[in-house]
Amino acid sequence: MKTHSGKTLKKKNGYRIIDCKSCNFIHILPIPSKNKLKNLYEKNYYKKIKPVFITKHESEMDYWNFIYDEKINILNKYVKSKNKKILDIGCGPGFFLRRSKYHGWKTLGIEPSEIAANYAEKQKIPVIKDFFQNVDLKKLDKFNTIYMHDVLEHDSNPIELLKNCHNLLKKNGIIIIESPNDYNPLQMIVQKALKKSEYWLVPPQHINYFNFESLSKLLKKLGFEIILKESTFPLELFLLMGLNYVGNDKIGKKIHENRMKMELNFQKGGGSALQREIYRYFASLGIGRTFIIYAKKNS
Repeated sequence: MKTHSGKTLKKKNGYRIIDCKSCNFIHILPIPSKNKLKNLYEKNYYKKIKPVFITKHESEMDYWNFIYDEKINILNKYVKSKNKKILDIGCGPGFFLRRSKYHGWKTLGIEPSEIAANYAEKQKIPVIKDFFQNVDLKKLDKFNTIYMHDVLEHDSNPIELLKNCHNLLKKNGIIIIESPNDYNPLQMIVQKALKKSEYWLVPPQHINYFNFESLSKLLKKLGFEIILKESTFPLELFLLMGLNYVGNDKIGKKIHENRMKMELNFQKGGGSALQREIYRYFASLGIGRTFIIYAKKNS
């Protein structure tokens, strides 16, 4: 069993947040038990923590399909197989897989939340209703692509998760990981300028705190080659403008709507390629509220 040790960066909600020297990324201690995670995600996540997630995303689907299409277009440049298979770990209600299926991909989701998995199945998306670590991987096919959105921060053993993803990918298969970009340079500026504590820490829901640098190092160590880095809009810029969305749902909703409106207007104005270049430049600076990393399985 791995021993976790490192400098304590913060204490919150009864957990220590450490810069772990054995893992080479930041995570909380103690690691929540399987039973705690089971209770959190199987029954309560879409009932208590994200009760309006499904209806809200459906109401914004013009925007989200635009975002999904960008990812699928990138994948289609790398995956030339006629029979394209994608696995979405933590697929939630199946929105990304629904769009992937529309574009001709064969899909499979894995999702522990009963509410979300049932919704995905109603969209004709095949779903394994369980945690990824409980699935018998020998019974699964190999995949051209594995997608994980807002999953890595919740997993109790992300190293094992990524190793299993490597094994499930076909030769030159692609993994896409999108997660919160934490301890990033803009967050440090916000802390200093606005005298804010680490507002991005939410243990035990978020166990791990990755950023571009720490995840890139881990992926390379596990046999992946980074092929593309993108980011989402750096929401910290709103904080620096004086729009304090932390703990304020009304302001948070407004800036989310403004960001969506801006990106859709880029598209309407024929500027999607320019927007992507801007966001990729953000990624090169290590900023952006979430990181999006595309990596290829090394042979």
